[in-house]
Amino acid sequence: MLNRIRNKFTTVQAEEVEINNIYEILPPPETIMGEATEEEMNKAAELEIRHMAYMRLQDMKIQLDGVAYKELLRDFQTFETDSNEFWRGIARRLSVPYEWPIRIDHANGPIYMGEHEISVEEVEEEEES
Repeated sequence: MLNRIRNKFTTVQAEEVEINNIYEILPPPETIMGEATEEEMNKAAELEIRHMAYMRLQDMKIQLDGVAYKELLRDFQTFETDSNEFWRGIARRLSVPYEWPIRIDHANGPIYMGEHEISVEEVEEEEES
C-alpha cells in the first residue's frame, strides 16, 4: 500500500486505488517502515545533534552583530538543506510521501512513523465537508 504515488493512483495488490490525500494512507505512529543503513543512522544522529545545538542557541536569546548573524544564518541554511536532502532520500527509498513524519532510531536502525495528529476519521470528515 505504500508504493510510490504517481498521478494520484497507486497499485495495491494488483488493483488501483485513487489517493486524493496522502494522509488517507498515513500509518499510525510507531509503525516500522523499514531499516536504516549504518550510514543513515549516523547521518540521522548528526542531524539531530545539529538541530539540538540550534535549538539551544535559540533558547539563549543572545544578541548578534550583523556579521555573526549572517554567518549563523548560512549555518542554518546549510543544516536545512542537508536535512531536507537526507529525509527526501529516505522517503524516496521507502516510496512514501516526503511530508510524512518519518523518523530513524539512530541507535537501533528502524525507520518508523513519528507522532502525528491526523487520524483516518479526521481525513474522512474533512472530505465530507
